[in-house]
Amino acid sequence: MLDNNLRPRRNDATSSDAFAKHSFLPGGLVAQARTAYESTPLLTAQIHFGVFVFAGAGGNLTAIAGSPGGTIVDTGYGPRVAEIEDAVAGVLGRMPQWVINTHWHFDHTDGNAAFAAAGATILAHANSRARLSTSQHVPSLSWRISASPRKAWPSLTFDHPFTLDIGTEELHLLPQAPAHTDGDVAVFLSEANVLVMGDLFTHRTYPVIDESSGGSLRGMIEAVERLLPMIDRDTLVVPGHGAVTNRTGLTAFLDMLRSIEDRILVLIEAQREIPEITAARPTAEFDSVWGRGYVTGAHFTRMALAGMGLINALAALKAPAA
Repeated sequence: MLDNNLRPRRNDATSSDAFAKHSFLPGGLVAQARTAYESTPLLTAQIHFGVFVFAGAGGNLTAIAGSPGGTIVDTGYGPRVAEIEDAVAGVLGRMPQWVINTHWHFDHTDGNAAFAAAGATILAHANSRARLSTSQHVPSLSWRISASPRKAWPSLTFDHPFTLDIGTEELHLLPQAPAHTDGDVAVFLSEANVLVMGDLFTHRTYPVIDESSGGSLRGMIEAVERLLPMIDRDTLVVPGHGAVTNRTGLTAFLDMLRSIEDRILVLIEAQREIPEITAARPTAEFDSVWGRGYVTGAHFTRMALAGMGLINALAALKAPAA
């Protein structure tokens, strides 16, 4: 039985100096995301015995009960970290022993320092540690970020698949070739039949493609193509953003990515200029479902072109509203 009276100890890892410093365009995509993360209620859902998903305070977090300690995948958005700590401790009965980062972006890693200070060991792709430990610039988002404090850096890194046995579950950590970033990791829970994908998959919203970290539309397609054969119709799929879904939902995402890539490539092969490609709206068929978030079809097209090296990444920011 879980002891819901257990709560994380408070420490200086929730103070403002525990987070990287950001600058970003007012009203831009990063600003819109931060506004949403600050105002959206934190929702908790148990999707399998001992497996919980938290949504609303940054990217989705997944908590897995273990023995003697549990695990969380990703740590959420800075101003919500204390709330996230309480929620995680409430379902696990204690603070987690392990933290796994699916990639380096702030809405998935801001809580690293707080969980590390409470005793967790942070694991991530080696490239994610490299990103967190140095200043970064993402031109397509007009976003600059300083290096994170050292206590937020992953202390165990890897670039090949391995399995973490937490007593109740085997967690298969699956680093990917550059896709959303160059440090993406998916996590497969073999006993629960759950695949946690981070931002390799966003359900019913267009994903961000971080070209500054080696991301590309082709890389995202190939990552999903590698992971899809691992799962069956009963697998629960946890996206980086959006509702938990299944193989059908992930397949729809892959079909959307492939279709948009095909349409962009046809226009490129026809030697269309960049303004002609964007004016052709290769995402138009999908915008009513996938373009309802702050990443519009126009933004996604330009991010895809930036990831292909066809336009300056800064131009990807300057997409008109779709």
